[in-house]
Amino acid sequence: MEAAEAVARVEDWLRAVHGPDQRTVRVDTDKVRRVPEGWSVPYNAVAYLDGGDAGKEIFPPPNMVVREPDGQVRQAAPHPGGLSIPARYPGREHWKEIVDREFRDSGLSHLGVPPAAVGGWQQVLPDGSDGDEERENPDYLPGPMRLGRERPRNPLEYLLAFHDAGWLDRERFLIGLVSTEVFIPIADNDRVPRTAYDQREHRLLTYSDPRHLPEHTHRWWHVDLATLMKLDPAPNLNLDGGPQYRQQVTGAELTAVLATYPRFKQTVDKKITGLAASQEIKTFAAEAAAKIALPTPVSPPTHAVDWARRNGYELTDEEIRLTVLGRTWRERVRLDDGGRWPVDLASNGLQPGYGDNGEAVPRLNTFGKYFEQGNPGFKHGWHRITGAYAGFALGEALGIHGTLGEDVPLGPLTQQLLFLTEGIVRSPHREAPEQEGQFTVAAARGLLRWLHTQGEPVPGPVDGWLVQVPEMRAKTEPDTGELAALRDLAQERPGTAKGPGALLVALPAALTNGYAGEGITGGVAEAARRLAGLTHGSEFDIEAAAFLATLFDQLLTKDKVCPPVTSARALFTGNSWSTLRHTVDRGLMSMDATSKIPLLPKPSGFGAGTDTETVLSQVLSAVSGYENYPEQALWRAVTHDGRRPLTGALAGALIGARVGLPGLPWVSSLRSRYLVENLASDAFWHFDQFSPVFESTSGWARRYPRS
Repeated sequence: MEAAEAVARVEDWLRAVHGPDQRTVRVDTDKVRRVPEGWSVPYNAVAYLDGGDAGKEIFPPPNMVVREPDGQVRQAAPHPGGLSIPARYPGREHWKEIVDREFRDSGLSHLGVPPAAVGGWQQVLPDGSDGDEERENPDYLPGPMRLGRERPRNPLEYLLAFHDAGWLDRERFLIGLVSTEVFIPIADNDRVPRTAYDQREHRLLTYSDPRHLPEHTHRWWHVDLATLMKLDPAPNLNLDGGPQYRQQVTGAELTAVLATYPRFKQTVDKKITGLAASQEIKTFAAEAAAKIALPTPVSPPTHAVDWARRNGYELTDEEIRLTVLGRTWRERVRLDDGGRWPVDLASNGLQPGYGDNGEAVPRLNTFGKYFEQGNPGFKHGWHRITGAYAGFALGEALGIHGTLGEDVPLGPLTQQLLFLTEGIVRSPHREAPEQEGQFTVAAARGLLRWLHTQGEPVPGPVDGWLVQVPEMRAKTEPDTGELAALRDLAQERPGTAKGPGALLVALPAALTNGYAGEGITGGVAEAARRLAGLTHGSEFDIEAAAFLATLFDQLLTKDKVCPPVTSARALFTGNSWSTLRHTVDRGLMSMDATSKIPLLPKPSGFGAGTDTETVLSQVLSAVSGYENYPEQALWRAVTHDGRRPLTGALAGALIGARVGLPGLPWVSSLRSRYLVENLASDAFWHFDQFSPVFESTSGWARRYPRS
C-alpha cells in the first residue's frame, strides 16, 4: 500500500465522521509516515493546518493508523504504550476487539495488534452501549504463557515468544528486533571470544538477558541490534532468550529492515564487568571485613552468580553486596567459634536458620535463587523444592484466612508436611537401601511427633530439632477426621481415614526420587502409596496421592524449563491411572474442537465437595493455564466452597515449583517462611545424589538421627 491510498482511506473516514465537505479537519499530509503497523496518518483542524491559527490546533494531534496488509483504518492509542483500535463510524454497529492480555502487557504495542492475538469481538451498539453478542475470532491462537511456556521478561523475549507462537510474522518480528538489545560474552580485552561464535554456522551467540549468559561469564557487551549491525560485515545472530525461545536471524535481514525502520530508541553500547567480578566488590569486601575485624576479606561471589544463573536467575547488585556481607559475618563467627551475629540479619545478607537443637542459627541469604552448598541437583532443583514448600504454606494460609496480613502462622497441614518430611529424611534407607522397610516407620514417627505438639499422647521418644522449634508447637485446628486417623496411627491402627488429606504426602514422596535409581522400590508412586496408607485406607485416595506425587516429580526438575500442569495428561499411558483419568482431565485446560480459545475450568465449578476427586480437580484447575500468574492461581485455588486450605496448599505447591521463592507473592507474610525453607533445603540435600548422609564429618546423623 502506498501513502496516497492510506491517506484516501482516512479521508473517507473523516468524511463519515465530520461530514462530506470536510471543512473542519483534514489529513496532515506532511506528517504521514510508515510505521511498523502500517501507515501513520495524522489529521488536525483546517484552520490550523492551512491558516496557521495555533489557537485552533487540536492537541494532542489525533492520529489514525491504516494497517498493513488489510488496509483497516484504526485509531492510534492516545498515549504511548497503548493499543490502536478499529475506527468507529457514527450511527453504525461496532465490534470492539478483545485482545489477549499477553500482548496487551508485552510493551510491543508499536508493532500493532496481531490478528491472531485477538480472541474475538464484543458488540457495541450505535448508541455506544455494549451489546449482548460476542464473536470468536476463528484465526485466534493461544498465547505462549497461557499454554504454560516460560514468562518473557523483556521485549526481545516477548518477540521471540510471539514469533514462535504465530502471533508475529517474520517481517513484524524483524521490525521489532531492531529496537531491542542483546548481551554478548566478552573477554577482559573487550574482544568477543571464539566461544561466543557458532563456528559451524558462523553466527554470533547473543543473549536476551544476563541470566541466560553461559556459566562463568562475568564480562559482557550490552548492545542494541542497530549498533551491532554497523559491524562490517553485519553478523548473523543466534538469539537466545532461554531454552524455549531461540531464533536465528541474518545480518542481511536486519540491515534491510533498518533501512526502513531505523532504531527509535537511544543507542546502547556498553562493555560491562559484572559487579561480582569487579574491583568495586573487592573493595567493598575489604571494607566489610575491616568493620568487624575479619583478618582476610571474603572472595568475590562469582560462584553465587553462576549458581543463580544455573537456576534461571540473575543476582541483583544489591544481592551481590549482601552476599559479601553475609559471608563476611559467617566467617567472622566461625573464627570466633560461637561469636555473636549482627542484630539486623537482613541488612547483613543473612536470614534466620535453625540448628541441630532447634535453636536460632543465622544462614546466608541466597534470595531463593540458589542452594548455599552449590549442588546443582541430580534430578530435582533446590529452587523448585523450596518454592513448592513455601507455596504450600502460603496457599494453606490464604485458604484459612482469606487475606494475608503480617506474621501469619503456619497452618496444620504445613506443620504436618514438615514433620512428615523430617520423618522420611530420618529413614535409614537413604544410606542403607536394605532398610527400606523402615521408610514408613520413620514417616509415621514424624507424623506422631506433630501429634505430640498438639498435646496428644504418642508412643516412643519425641526427639529431633524440628519438635524443639517453638512455632512448630503452636496449637492449630486440623481436620477432625485426619486428626482421628493420626490418633489411630498412634494406637498402631493405620489407614482409618478417608478423603483428600491423603494428597498431603505427594510432595515429600516426590523428593525421594532425587538421586540415581528410583529411591523407594517402585518409585515415587509407591513411596506415596506407602505414606498415604499410614492414615488413609481408600484405594482411590491412595492412588490420587501416588498420581500427584508422580506429577510433582516432573515439576521439581532441576532444568530451567518446568513443564506446565497440563503435562499431567502425558502420565496416562495404556491403562495407567485409569480410575483418575476423568478427575484429572476435567481439571486441566483443554482445547475444544470447535474453538481456538482454551477452556479453563474454574475450581468453583466443581462444587463444594470435600472428597478427593473434587479436591484434585480443583487443585489442577486452579493452576492449569495460570502457571505464569501465581497470584491469580492462588486466589482461584481458594475461591470455592470446598476445602480451601487444602486446595490452596496443593495449588500453592504446584505454582511454587514453577516460579520458585522469587516468583511467589506475599511470602513475607509468613511468620515461619525461613523455617519452611530450611527444612525444604535439608530435604533437597538429603535426597540429592551428593547427600551429606554419606559424609561422616557433616553432622547429618546428629541433625537427623535415624528413626
